[in-house]
Amino acid sequence: MRWLRCGLVLASLALWPVQAPAAPKQKEPAGEVMYRYTKPDGSLAVSATLNEQAIHAGYQVLDLSGRVLRREPAAPPEEQARRREAMEARQQAQQQAERDKELERLYAGPEDAVRARDRQLEALELRISYATNTLAQLEEKRDEEVSLAARAERAGRPVPEGTRQAIDDYQRRMAHVRREIAGYEKDKQAVREQYAPIIDRLEELEDS
Repeated sequence: MRWLRCGLVLASLALWPVQAPAAPKQKEPAGEVMYRYTKPDGSLAVSATLNEQAIHAGYQVLDLSGRVLRREPAAPPEEQARRREAMEARQQAQQQAERDKELERLYAGPEDAVRARDRQLEALELRISYATNTLAQLEEKRDEEVSLAARAERAGRPVPEGTRQAIDDYQRRMAHVRREIAGYEKDKQAVREQYAPIIDRLEELEDS
């Protein structure tokens, strides 16, 4: 029973208790009756099987000629709410079990996820280091042009247009590199946030 197995996996997550849906009050011979019920959108449906929503909302049992054999009323509102919560709990349990299966396929354990996280952080650190070196070189070249401009002004000469353009160009390139570094720092934080719940869940699965 897959849903029961999923419910056990997520017991530590304090989900609602898993309860089986109500079954038709009478067992009908297979293939000898049909069920008519109202779907959530208000339209009527006729089916050879009953789904959980129909059991909650009430249904009619028909023979193969379409005659109504029996009517099953809708459950009381509080009972419908309880069953809906139980159904949502089962769905959450199944979804979590599928996510857990995928995590276990991707990672051998929490240590494996930590290594994967650290590899991404190290790659970003290399990019930051490279960008930082580039920024230092640009600043040095910019400062050289600024010095040329200052000497020209002290000598009473106009600052060469090429020097002005070079200073502006270095300033733009420096601003671009600074934005790159800030982006890499944000990426590092995103990697940490991405892997934190993965590592936590793998640790829970390992301890269970």
